[in-house]
Amino acid sequence: MKKHNKRQRSLAVLCLLIIALTLLTGCGAEKKGTEQSSDQSVESGNDIAAAEAVPTEAGPEYSTFEELSEKKISMLTGAPFEELVRSKVPDVGGFSSCNSTPDMILALKSGKTDAFLSNNAVAALVVNRNPELAVFPHDLNTGVFGIAFAKNDPHREDWQRAYDSIPEDTMKALWEKWTGSDDTVKTMPEQDWPGSNGTVQAAVCDTLEPMSYMGADGQLVGFDLEMILLMAKELDVHVEFTGMEFSAVMSSVQAGKALLGAGSIIATEERRQAVDFVDYYPAAFVLVVRAASAEGDGSFLSSVRNSFEKTFLRDNRWKLFVKGIGTTLLITVLSILFGTALGFGAFMLCRNGNPAANAVTRFCVWLVQGMPVVVLLMILYYIIFGKMAISGAAVSVVGFTLVFGSAVYSMVTAGVATVDRGQTEAAYALGYTDRKAFYRVVLPQALPHIMPVYRGEITALIKATAVVGYIAVQDLTKMGDLVRSRTFDAFFPLIAVAIIYFILAAVLTFIVNKIEFRLDPKKRTPEDILKGVKTDDRA
Repeated sequence: MKKHNKRQRSLAVLCLLIIALTLLTGCGAEKKGTEQSSDQSVESGNDIAAAEAVPTEAGPEYSTFEELSEKKISMLTGAPFEELVRSKVPDVGGFSSCNSTPDMILALKSGKTDAFLSNNAVAALVVNRNPELAVFPHDLNTGVFGIAFAKNDPHREDWQRAYDSIPEDTMKALWEKWTGSDDTVKTMPEQDWPGSNGTVQAAVCDTLEPMSYMGADGQLVGFDLEMILLMAKELDVHVEFTGMEFSAVMSSVQAGKALLGAGSIIATEERRQAVDFVDYYPAAFVLVVRAASAEGDGSFLSSVRNSFEKTFLRDNRWKLFVKGIGTTLLITVLSILFGTALGFGAFMLCRNGNPAANAVTRFCVWLVQGMPVVVLLMILYYIIFGKMAISGAAVSVVGFTLVFGSAVYSMVTAGVATVDRGQTEAAYALGYTDRKAFYRVVLPQALPHIMPVYRGEITALIKATAVVGYIAVQDLTKMGDLVRSRTFDAFFPLIAVAIIYFILAAVLTFIVNKIEFRLDPKKRTPEDILKGVKTDDRA
């Protein structure tokens, strides 16, 4: 036990050293600069985003398409714009996918990519808040932002008519409001109309400021959302917004989980083949690159203070982390309880060799264990429970219960197999029933083989829950992404999330260790072992 504790302490110290080194490197790489902003408006014609962003003092690192030859470009997962980039840069060096704009910013700043694809609204905000970045001076293409509906959905025509009734001046005023520099005016209107035609579900990306993102009060806000509410008021319906990854928005609409989808979606011809759109505002595809000579002028400590303030203190963003921790713990604990019951129950059904139960159980375990967890969750959310009004958190508990239950079944089967058959026969000789023989003789001897694996599975489970953001669950990892989407500062939120996961895993492991200690068969007295067994008192 002492060697085990010493090894755990050594591992903890090593992890903390790695985290500190990462923090030192990351914060040192951040360039300090005051957040710049300007009132922005969409212009017709080419190079829209270059006109909207505040130009950097040194200009962009690349200014012609020829200079992007052999360079690597990133874009959001699910964005099918490789051919668009190749039409301008035929010999592009390659592409990479990121789940959010902060991830693309981090990849660009760290040199993993040389540019990332975005739309004019997001690009303008990014460079205004990151002086070391700049907008590439030439647009790739112009288009239009759209609100997605399932193919041939009759409701789209109603929403189109509602959109057509909105005055053009109103739309321009909203654009200036959400892309402007004054954050105090960026609030959502109340849904104070009767809503006599019911409530509709809207799937929106929650990390694409200023179009759709999580606001300071934890509510979804943005230009897209207010546009949807203007149409909803005309139709006299209420709207319930659900935030999720950009790549999941279209899937939610196609699966029927949401009536409409939004979040800085540019309506391309390829996307029109999958869904229908209500086109609502001019857009442009642009590239964001590094500034020509971005040199930091701030100290390490000032960078740390600034990052900490933006990540936790500004707008009380620490509350988002607390909410995320609660969701992660809820999913983890429920999955452990239900998964343990499921796996142990399945083992008990199969213990005496029932052929049908064994065949079904082995197939289910093979199916669950052979499938990536994120794929399993998406199948459950978008296909099996696609037409049901069930939350992503509930689906996550179902998915991880299956995963953990299959692991428990395997570990109990392996643990019991280590106990010699003679132990069971000896228990029968003492007068034990089959059930009592298992629980009082076999299982206590199998537990020392089971518990170390069980403890490791719990640690793996809490880390695996980081993927639930793919099905619209705002867990700890997702909250870190939301904070990064507001601050455009990737290092401190990532380090904070890593440390919190480390602490949560350590707490759960400590609890399991205490349980394991109490279940140690060596701690039982002879009276406990022989409880319920008839003995001769005269012996």
